[in-house]
Amino acid sequence: MLSELLTEIAVLRERIVSAKVLPKREVFLTRRARARMIHSSTAIEGNPLDLKDVEAVMAGKMVAGTMKKDILEVVNYQKVLDYIDKIENKKKVNWEESILQIHKLTTEEILDSSVSGKYRKGPVYIIRRPSNKVIYTAPKAKVANKMMEDFSGWLKKSEVANISPVIMAAIGHHQLVTIHPFIDGNGRTARALATLILYRKEYDIKKMFALEDFYNLDRQRYYREIEKARKDKDLTSWLEYFAQGFLFELEQVWEQVEDFRVEVKIGKEAVYLSKRQRRILDFIVVNGKIYRSDVVDISSVSGKTAYRELEWLRKERFIKRKGRGPATYYILEK
Repeated sequence: MLSELLTEIAVLRERIVSAKVLPKREVFLTRRARARMIHSSTAIEGNPLDLKDVEAVMAGKMVAGTMKKDILEVVNYQKVLDYIDKIENKKKVNWEESILQIHKLTTEEILDSSVSGKYRKGPVYIIRRPSNKVIYTAPKAKVANKMMEDFSGWLKKSEVANISPVIMAAIGHHQLVTIHPFIDGNGRTARALATLILYRKEYDIKKMFALEDFYNLDRQRYYREIEKARKDKDLTSWLEYFAQGFLFELEQVWEQVEDFRVEVKIGKEAVYLSKRQRRILDFIVVNGKIYRSDVVDISSVSGKTAYRELEWLRKERFIKRKGRGPATYYILEK
């Protein structure tokens, strides 16, 4: 069953990546997926903000009647995704440092600075509410630290090995929540780690999917699948569940992509974007504007190449230029 799921995922991935969709629609699907990721990953942990609230927070707007912690969780997870965007194409990453940084960004101003981005020093338990029954006791702190060291080594080796990105992401997700190396924020960190793995293994699929959405559809099943694999000491069912979720998400994406493929082309001929150009637009969507130095940073290109990409997008009326000289920046064309 797992091999069949992986085959279906690979086929659908190729369809989506190869599909010709107008750039403004790609930007919409990517932006929508990002909002869904943030909403669902925080909602799983009890955040009450709905999708519209999350989109408002992402846009820098006020949401009446909300607690500071709820807003921070959304803002922080957005920072986590920005960080993933920044390191996804780096030749090498230090996996342990990346996991610690993801946790730090996830819990910034929510947990004390003494524990944010740092491994726990004491015990941690997972408790089922409202019965207050302990359903999982995580490894002792010293053991967990050593497990994280070994786990980071496995991630490093697996990244260059002939292993399915889906399998690697699924194992990475489950292993992190099983080690439970942090006092809090383990679930969000694990889900972000899975996303980072998929992106780095060339399974970003135009960043149009949100695995967190699948987990949020049935949170109880999500937790049951994690617990079952722990109890059975067998990841088979978890790997199948993870793959099912990924396939489900890609099927939803494909439905939307198919709808957009039949749209009228721009002028006589449609204009399609490279991955680098999509990344530039994604950056502007998230940050509101982009400088040439930002393009150099996120795309690892020269200043000359960055300028050429920005000017091409400007001439095609995707963005417009503001300011002069070193203060020049670009925003989306309305």
